[in-house]
Amino acid sequence: MRQKLGQHFLTDLNILKKIASYANVKENDVVIEIGPGHGELTEHIVREASHRTNVKIILIEKDEPLIVKLQTRFAPPLKSGVVGIFGGDALTLLPQIVDGLAQTKQSYKIVGNIPYYITGFLFRVIGELAHKPSQCIFLIQKEVAERASARPPNMNLLAASVQYWADTEMLDFVPKDSFNPPPEVDSAVIRLVTKDSAPVTPDIQYFDCVKSLFKQPRKNLLNNLKGNTAFAKLSSEDAQKIFSAIGHKPTDRPQDMHIESILLLTHLLYNE
Repeated sequence: MRQKLGQHFLTDLNILKKIASYANVKENDVVIEIGPGHGELTEHIVREASHRTNVKIILIEKDEPLIVKLQTRFAPPLKSGVVGIFGGDALTLLPQIVDGLAQTKQSYKIVGNIPYYITGFLFRVIGELAHKPSQCIFLIQKEVAERASARPPNMNLLAASVQYWADTEMLDFVPKDSFNPPPEVDSAVIRLVTKDSAPVTPDIQYFDCVKSLFKQPRKNLLNNLKGNTAFAKLSSEDAQKIFSAIGHKPTDRPQDMHIESILLLTHLLYNE
């Protein structure tokens, strides 16, 4: 059953301890763990929380048999810090849980060993939350972690989408033999720290611009932007002014752009 959900259980105690420590649990924190499984990581988060006061831990698990085990192991009124165990799809439940935290203006963090097939969707869900986490610590596929944390000259659609609202940092590489059963690829721990400038609602114009830029990554900026409706309306002179303003030539590749340049390009295209 668990295999069908795409989950591989992390068994490396050293990595489990590291992930829990990366969460940097503090007084009055709320920690949401996605996909706790048997509770391997949960146990270490609980230990971190035991040294702090008023820490609340919320678990979201989809596998029903594992939910029963988690309830036995961690559910209130046990003194574990776990205040809620929610059964269901994290992509649906997370916004609902966060809405409740938003009403009391409670900050929170998200951690988890994330099934590979939902990683991109999860990043999008978090990016669209009006009340975003202060930080996320995720164990995900190494290739996806590298793409999400890429910088020029390796910028890409995922990096531009995630770094719009978060600063990304690769923390650790985790080999496949650290899991049971082992996945086919290596993994990595990534930290996402929400920017102070992160928008409350998604900027449709920004993502329209990003999709145009990276529609065909092997093409240069000019050729990709020709498919952008706002850019297509510009005169050649105005287009050149925009390239000069963002510090790029029309023949540069989108992979060479910094996030700040993409933000400026969006502003110039849609607000000038």
